[in-house]
Amino acid sequence: MLIHSAAGGVGIAAIQVAKMLKANIYVTVGSPEKKEYLIDTFGIPNENIFDSRSTAFAADVMRETGGKGVDVALNSLSGELLHQTWSCIAKWGTMVEIGKRDLLGSAKLDMKLFADNRNYCCIDMDQMAREKPKVIDR
Repeated sequence: MLIHSAAGGVGIAAIQVAKMLKANIYVTVGSPEKKEYLIDTFGIPNENIFDSRSTAFAADVMRETGGKGVDVALNSLSGELLHQTWSCIAKWGTMVEIGKRDLLGSAKLDMKLFADNRNYCCIDMDQMAREKPKVIDR
């Protein structure tokens, strides 16, 4: 699983769920301090922590997964970083979009990747909180 902005609240929650599921965890962060925090607090290996502010994380993820990519990515990045995340999704994998910038801006995805049964889904937490509060509570 690839978790972007992993040192934030949503990222930490995602790490906890991924650890419960015994998933291989790859993360991105925006600073050396956040990297150290994830190593010290959650035991994320140094080689599984990448820079969220450049596109280099995509090559790093592919190298660390032996070219396979990840089964799940929790994406909050936008623009070219979103596209790089999409390129890291393994065959039969899923990208879960929680950011809004590209959705509101009508961004486009590379459709070729859908041919390998990759999934892209969006979760708008603001909308869910308003319209499905019992789901959020649960």
